[in-house]
Amino acid sequence: MLLPLHVLEQSAGAPFAAVLIGLRGVGMVLFDLPVGILLARLGDKPVLLGGLAAMTVSTAMFALSDSLWLMSVAALVSGAGFTAWLIGSQSYITDCIDIDERGRAIAAMAGTMRLGSLIGPVVGAVVAEAFGFEFAFVVLAIAAGGAAILVMVLTSNVRPEKQPGIAHLSRIREIVSSHSKALASGGFASTGLQLMRSARMLLIPLFGHFLGLNITAIGVIISLSALVDAAMFYPVGVIMDRYGRKWASVPCLVLFAVSLALMPLTQGYYSLLSVSLLAGFANGLGTGSMLTLGSDLAPIAARREFLGIWRLIGDLGHAGGPLMIGALIELVTLGAAATASAGIGLASAAVMYWLVDETLRREKKPE
Repeated sequence: MLLPLHVLEQSAGAPFAAVLIGLRGVGMVLFDLPVGILLARLGDKPVLLGGLAAMTVSTAMFALSDSLWLMSVAALVSGAGFTAWLIGSQSYITDCIDIDERGRAIAAMAGTMRLGSLIGPVVGAVVAEAFGFEFAFVVLAIAAGGAAILVMVLTSNVRPEKQPGIAHLSRIREIVSSHSKALASGGFASTGLQLMRSARMLLIPLFGHFLGLNITAIGVIISLSALVDAAMFYPVGVIMDRYGRKWASVPCLVLFAVSLALMPLTQGYYSLLSVSLLAGFANGLGTGSMLTLGSDLAPIAARREFLGIWRLIGDLGHAGGPLMIGALIELVTLGAAATASAGIGLASAAVMYWLVDETLRREKKPE
């Protein structure tokens, strides 16, 4: 939330705010495959630490610079750090947890991230309003550094089996060829969900700004939406492990699309709050769903590289969403950007329902 509002405060405009969020997604896209390769070479813990270090540095750059060019670089570094953290965490859980418990484990991981989204906007808004955006970013950098210390102390390194002379790029080509159907269908749904998530992160503060709401009011809306979101992680994990992954992901995609379609109809604080709560509920239904699906589909012999490919496909939506929104804001309206995002979400729901196999049923062990 802080980044787009920080950009608006500097009079850079909503399109550049969208571009900056998009650049963070670009950083994720550029590093998805390298992270998968690094995981296969080094194991999980070094990649997790590297990701947190990158997030610490990039957040400090937001705090220390008012240059839009340096902020663009920081957005790229932030995206790279986040993808290292996320894929590293997914790989660690996939290595350590059985498939019939994986949904709950990954949903719990995603739930802790949502707790940050719950606390962060209100705290960030209060700190930014009282002390300025720069101080708020310093606090975030300190938090990322503290997380790195916890990983260093508490996490063991799950190392991959040594495979001398391994050709990672050849393996990636082989994975794409042999798993093309799953990557195309499931990947499309994952891309749509990531696009809507990035759209939600951008559109709520932008609609709040254009409705004349102050930063604290916008922060409360986002945090209440995140509260609903975060409350869903345990029941969603149970649903995925008991009934299947699609029981959570399909309703998530449909309701998310509806919430974005309703956003242009908001006229004030309470209507924006209502739509944001629906978006939070929808996103909560998808807690860890695409991560779990990717872990289920990943071949054991090339799991880490597959996870890098899987994340790359989803991150195309994360990167492309804000860039698409920025272009539509410039060329048409903010409402058109929200409507287009909703249409892509509905298409993703259709693909998920009809074309993606249920991995829990297929992988279930015989009695």
